[in-house]
Amino acid sequence: MSEAAKTKLSSETLGGTVAQFTMALIGFAGTVIFARWLGPSAFGGVYLLYALVKFADRPMNGWSLAGKKRVSESDSLRPFAFGAQLLFNAGWLLLAGIVVFLAGDALRNYTGLALAPLLLVCLLATESVFETIASLVQGRGRISAATWVDTLRSVFTLPFQIGFVALLSTATVVGSAGMVFGLSLASALTIPFAVGLVAARPAIPSRAFVRNLADYARYSIPSTFLGTTYDRLDVLLLGFLLANGTAAAGWYEVAWKFTLPAVFVANMAGQGLMTTVSARDDRVGGAARDISNTLAYAGILAFPILFGSLALSKPLVVTVYGPDYRNAAVLLIGLAAYRVVRTQSGPLLQAINGFDRPDAAMRLSALAVGINIVLGVPLTLGYGPIGIVLATIVAESVMYLGALRFLRAEIVGIVPVSRPMAAQVGASLVMFVAVSIAHTFVPVASWTDLLSLVSLGGIVYGGVLLVVSPGVRHTLGEAVRGSFPSS
Repeated sequence: MSEAAKTKLSSETLGGTVAQFTMALIGFAGTVIFARWLGPSAFGGVYLLYALVKFADRPMNGWSLAGKKRVSESDSLRPFAFGAQLLFNAGWLLLAGIVVFLAGDALRNYTGLALAPLLLVCLLATESVFETIASLVQGRGRISAATWVDTLRSVFTLPFQIGFVALLSTATVVGSAGMVFGLSLASALTIPFAVGLVAARPAIPSRAFVRNLADYARYSIPSTFLGTTYDRLDVLLLGFLLANGTAAAGWYEVAWKFTLPAVFVANMAGQGLMTTVSARDDRVGGAARDISNTLAYAGILAFPILFGSLALSKPLVVTVYGPDYRNAAVLLIGLAAYRVVRTQSGPLLQAINGFDRPDAAMRLSALAVGINIVLGVPLTLGYGPIGIVLATIVAESVMYLGALRFLRAEIVGIVPVSRPMAAQVGASLVMFVAVSIAHTFVPVASWTDLLSLVSLGGIVYGGVLLVVSPGVRHTLGEAVRGSFPSS
């Protein structure tokens, strides 16, 4: 039996979610600092570069998913999967470096960063390599440990970024490049920790094993391309279609960061779900229960964030980031709605991959990208940044329905809507009413006012949910016991 087959999904999800919260707090502090320091245009230019990096590293990421799948099946394959990943990374970095050198002028013009080619290669060689190794750690079932290493990387990143931006801030464009140098250095320093968690020496893989990886990767690589196209298409289209594209990208990224915690539970549970479904390889019983339980609790943070953004979107954005970002308020509501759907569709796609059907996941991703482009271009031109968000919500909803239909045809017993989910929506509604009433008496004029309202919302939501949902109490207790087992 592989290590992945012994994974306790609830405890790994809890541990990983706590790590993601820690990471998000550090990242959130960074976005506030740099958004105010650099302004929307320079800040947005950095995230346009990040979006391009996420396209350039998709083959590395897709190959790592193939390695993750094989590692989850058998511990004996870990050294060969590790070796194959390092060889693939080296080859892809060489090829990407040549392409980046040839496209240097286009990269500079698009991002507004004079050092864009160098920055892109730096991120590929550090951040992207780190992520591929962490994927193999997840294949062992060590979801929480992989996320905590990523959190350590965030701890390094923020001070490095502040130092580089301060050092290079004689020119705004160069100063913004300091964000990239900081992330790259932090990733390089954290790679050895991820290597240690793989717990295997890389070995030269056989041709048969490489072909086995390639059989999976021929679908997982296009799927990651499509998934990233879909995830980052909004920012890329804003950069291409709007005259103020870099500023619009900055507004979008602010709203994106605000809503990021909505998917923490779904992301952690989804990564674990792919591993456990792959290790069990059954189509009834355990797999169906794992999928249903994941769906039931994946939106536990997304629902209150959506209703909270409906109550406080403008005060949140303006108080935290400043008046230059007030246009992000409506994007905050739209992206919070998108995150709700994503908490359901993401785990379903992971389950499909766990059943060794990356081809089906690829087709669903292609459909979503097509819908997003067809709707996104005219809606963005007609309504501005909110148009692309509306298109993304529609595309995500179609992907969710398609994934659910596919799995229901393959697996007996999946429950997409459950009592715990209804309890989460009900508690979110109570929270919305409480915060809205309090906001009429407490207008937001300072951080203290904002934190008071947000704290009230969190207390009301958590309290109501614990009272009305026995399932939440049971699942939380089980996760805690799994994370802190008795000696």
